[in-house]
Amino acid sequence: MNAILVPVDGSKNALHATDHAIAQAKRTRGQVQLLNVQLLPDTYRSVREYLAVTSNRELTTQRAQALLKPAVTRLRRARVPHTVHIIYGDIAPTIARMASRLKCDSIVMGTRGLGPVGSLLLGSVATKVIHLAKTPVTLVK
Repeated sequence: MNAILVPVDGSKNALHATDHAIAQAKRTRGQVQLLNVQLLPDTYRSVREYLAVTSNRELTTQRAQALLKPAVTRLRRARVPHTVHIIYGDIAPTIARMASRLKCDSIVMGTRGLGPVGSLLLGSVATKVIHLAKTPVTLVK
């Protein structure tokens, strides 16, 4: 079965990538692996000092679920099999690693997300994923 990894950050381009993956999954009878990567909080003088680790995880998990919700809704409406993953780590390497771990045939992602370097042509995360991934990467605008 064709497995497509779609990193979702809540951006409009991530939803475009989801739509592209839905069309691809329907053509190939594949499945979509939705992924949201949450950054690990800095442990030096940060939120982690003031919140218990479990509270911090709860907050970031709730945020991730909210970011994933529109993509999940589209996949359900299209009746495309999918799984949702929320992972903590450095974004680009985590996307590449999860594509391998989940045995995905491809990665479909938006060209620019909600990151701090949104004005770059492709976006720093997309550029890094292209270089790190061992599977084909399709960028959707």
